[in-house]
Amino acid sequence: MPALRHAAIAALCLTSSAFAQVVIPPHSSTYNGFSRGYTFTANTQFFITGLELPLNAQQAGDTAGFLVRLNGTTALHSIGNVGPTISTAILVNLGDVVDIIGNWSPAAPGNFTAHNSYTASGLTPYATTIEGVPHTLMRSGWQWDIGVAAFSGTYLAPTNGSMGRVLMHTSVGSGSFAMNTPNGQGCIAEYASIYELTTAAAFDLANTALMFTAAGPYKLVTPGGSFLPVGSVQATPTVLALSNDSSVTRTFTTGSFPGAAGLTVCSNGFVSLAAGNGSTAAPVVATLLGDPQTSYRSWHNYNPALAGSGQVKWEESANLTMITWDGVWDSGGTSPADASTLQFQFYANGDVVIAWGAMSPLGASGSGHLVGYSPGGPSANPGNADLSLMGAELLEPQDTIPLGLVGASRPIINTNWICQTTNIPPTGVFGVDFYGGVDPHIVDLSFLGMPSCQLLQSLDLLAGPWVVAGSTHSSSLAIPNAPTLVGTHLFTQSAVWQIPPVNAFGAITSNGIDGRIGDH
Repeated sequence: MPALRHAAIAALCLTSSAFAQVVIPPHSSTYNGFSRGYTFTANTQFFITGLELPLNAQQAGDTAGFLVRLNGTTALHSIGNVGPTISTAILVNLGDVVDIIGNWSPAAPGNFTAHNSYTASGLTPYATTIEGVPHTLMRSGWQWDIGVAAFSGTYLAPTNGSMGRVLMHTSVGSGSFAMNTPNGQGCIAEYASIYELTTAAAFDLANTALMFTAAGPYKLVTPGGSFLPVGSVQATPTVLALSNDSSVTRTFTTGSFPGAAGLTVCSNGFVSLAAGNGSTAAPVVATLLGDPQTSYRSWHNYNPALAGSGQVKWEESANLTMITWDGVWDSGGTSPADASTLQFQFYANGDVVIAWGAMSPLGASGSGHLVGYSPGGPSANPGNADLSLMGAELLEPQDTIPLGLVGASRPIINTNWICQTTNIPPTGVFGVDFYGGVDPHIVDLSFLGMPSCQLLQSLDLLAGPWVVAGSTHSSSLAIPNAPTLVGTHLFTQSAVWQIPPVNAFGAITSNGIDGRIGDH
């Protein structure tokens, strides 16, 4: 029997008319081997109401097997299903890390007898929606046939590549189910990194350039700069000895760059100020933001070692060190149509230009493009930017994480609704919690001296003030035992005052929570 999380409660809350199928990429062929699926972080609360395997991968005698994990713990393991679908009632909470894995297996399964349908290579990360809320799917899986009753093996960590095609059906439940829905965003958010991840067939930065200007501890990112002819810095450029998915480090001879003794060049379209960032083929945002060394990227799966491909070329002078992907082919490329030309210019004063010439479509590699910059060490995620439409963007020397608010419990009648304020700055002195029956959704409080801060509930009830005693604070509001409240909404938000103040008003606000009151 499958192990269900909150099954008894959840089954009472589901309405079949509300079921929705999550859109995932189309399959291209079948895979015989490890069980595959996808993983994502839940950006809203919902139920998984059913799972289904497409019939294209089924062979005679196969039965369907499914594995669902929440935050690394098994929530369901269902095997031996003759039909392609099963009904479930699995509650997924906001912030849960969810693995959805499945396969077709023979009735007497053994190792590596799984059969998955899978997507065209490199389509992950894949953007979709779950109950109307944007989500990003990544490939994951299990290095074993999960049709084995006592499954074991190794979890395949999320990565780019082909994802197993498991159809997932969801519901938000009936109106009596209590829910927390994030609302708006907190302030003040300042980021040291910037990036754009695109899987569009046309690379919209082709024949443009971006300039990263050193401005004291800050970096100013603007459209600007230009592609320089190969050989304009050094009469005979040095061809770097790069193979597929490889890196090489060169120490400066005549050139220089602040804080670096040389540059490390990866064949896959990025340059780091020192070795240590690896040579991964497919671009992953978390890798960029977590790399130990500062890097500038136009990251894509290239292979200069292919017969017919152009090469990566290094040029150096006292003022400028320049690295050019001179017609380098996509990994798996077969013709000059798979070639791309791009260039990194590192100036002695600390300025950097990334310039692009003609660029291939996603082509044979299909891995997408990740363009951007991140300083060394863990960095906060500023979200996906559209660099082709960007004006001037100032990057901070370090991240400032906005004040946050999360629901530690749900607003159920006859219980206490507990929320937690997070990312309270060390300069915080006191805070308050606001509750209201209406969301005015004022997204910029500049008129109060609080630019970029938001007001996300009417000021019907104030709880506090409370003294800041760390980076988090828990609030509790008693929800009356009144059935007439079921289905109504209560909005909440926190504010923290700091010394010294960071704006004229003196306070910052969190994101809000839209709490739907329920009886379970």
